[in-house]
Parts: sequence; structure tokens; C-alpha cells
Amino acid sequence: MSYDFLPIKTDGESIHKITNLLRVTFPKAEKYTEEFVKWQYVENPVGSMIGFNAFLNDELAAHYALMPIKALVHGKEEKGLLSLNTATHPQHRGKKLFPILAAKSYQRASDLGFGFVIGVANAQSTSGFLKKLDFQLVGMLNAKLGWGKIVQKNSNNHIDYQRVWDDESVRWRLANPELKYQVKNNRVLAPTDSFGIQGILKDFDASYRLKNTQNTLGFRPIQLWIGIDDKIDWKKSFYFDIPKKMRPSPLNLIFKDLTEKGREFNFSGVQFSALDFDAY
Repeated sequence: MSYDFLPIKTDGESIHKITNLLRVTFPKAEKYTEEFVKWQYVENPVGSMIGFNAFLNDELAAHYALMPIKALVHGKEEKGLLSLNTATHPQHRGKKLFPILAAKSYQRASDLGFGFVIGVANAQSTSGFLKKLDFQLVGMLNAKLGWGKIVQKNSNNHIDYQRVWDDESVRWRLANPELKYQVKNNRVLAPTDSFGIQGILKDFDASYRLKNTQNTLGFRPIQLWIGIDDKIDWKKSFYFDIPKKMRPSPLNLIFKDLTEKGREFNFSGVQFSALDFDAY
């Protein structure tokens, strides 16, 4: 079979085909409506999704999409990409389409001036990103349950990586048509699939003020925090590690430098929250 590899398009017909493929690939993920995909792929103020599709005749066989983001990398703001949606139709699996899509996507991203790709990989996909696509394994995201305020250390440690959020990008992020968020005391919260638990997407510091919302998430007294942040003083915060054997799958932060500088991140220098990827 001879596949055609073409850059992602985000017109109405293309969004329809992408949505259908995502539904087939992830049948239990109810979020993949055309409204959701349009929100992800078209409405992001930093830019539309980039990546590649594999077609066999006119059928969308496989798809890889990366979301434009802004971040501080070693102290300088630049545009990069969040590795997001990977989908292969069941009838086209085993054809090694994803590595081809990825290589073409990263080359296009570099040509367009993007400096890096960052992503969160599960246990199954991590090895492929590291061995076949030359990603760095930054480390496993922490996962903690607790309640109350998260205490910050008085620290001026160097930050290797931190995503940049502004008014426009926060408004877009919280406009997810398939999920309701609550903002309370500069903390962004979302419901989880577990009874009584809400997820903390991010605690914004005092330099950025969010308006409280009227949304409520019901009776969810326990809060789940997922991410990396060495500036948090967990000894003074009422949050406790979730044992690895109780987690559905380890979530690993991975990074690929698209420049020729060979940049890497230290785990302790990364600030990464659930708002920064598609956990909620």
C-alpha cells in the first residue's frame, strides 16, 4: 500500500475526518466531538495545530498533531509544541506510520521556527519516543492527593522550563467545550472520574489574578495534584504521594530540542502543571 503524507489542515472537512479518526481510535473518550477538536486545533491563540496525516486514497489512516505553545526555556521565551494527538485507524496499524508522521512533523516544525517539542507519555509509548524519536526523558510526573493550600519554598532556583500563560491563552484553555472548570482563589480546578476527587490544574501566583467563577464541582473534598515543581514545599503542604502501583499508568515528561544546541532539562528545574497538557 502506498500512503500519501500531507500536512494537517484545519478546514471544516479536515476537522470532520480528524474527529472521526480520533473517535475510532479512542472509542471510550467521549470528549472527541467536532466542537472540541475545533477548539483544540483552530482556536488556540498561539496558533493552529501542526503535524502530518497519512492518507490511503482519500481515507485518513493515521494522524499526528502538535499544539503550538509559548514557554520560558532556560530563561528565554520561545514558541514550541506540545505533542498531543496520535491516532492510527485499526485497519492501518502495524504499518509503522507514526515514526514517519513524527519525523515529517518535527522537520516542518523546525522549518517554521519552533524550538522544541514537549509531551507527556504513558508507560507504553515512552520507550518509542526515547529510542526512535530521540526525546529526553525528563522524569515521571508527581501525583499527590490532599487538600488545602500548596506552600511554596523561598527559592530562586534556575528554571529550565515553564509554560507561559497570558489572558488570551488562559481564556481559551478554560473554554474547553467538553469540561467545566472552577476558578477559586487563583486555583484552577476540574472534576476527575474518581468519586470525591477534583484535579488541581494550576495555582497561579499573585502576579497573575484570575476571577473566581460561579461553577461548582459538587462534593469533592480531596484534591489531586499532578506535575513537576521543585519550588513546592511538600513537607508543609497536606498532600501525599500516590503509590506507583495505584496509578493507572506512570506519566513521563519528555522533551526534544529542535535547535542544534542540544538542550536538555534538569528535573528540578522544570515547572509543569496539569494545565500545561491535556490531563483535564
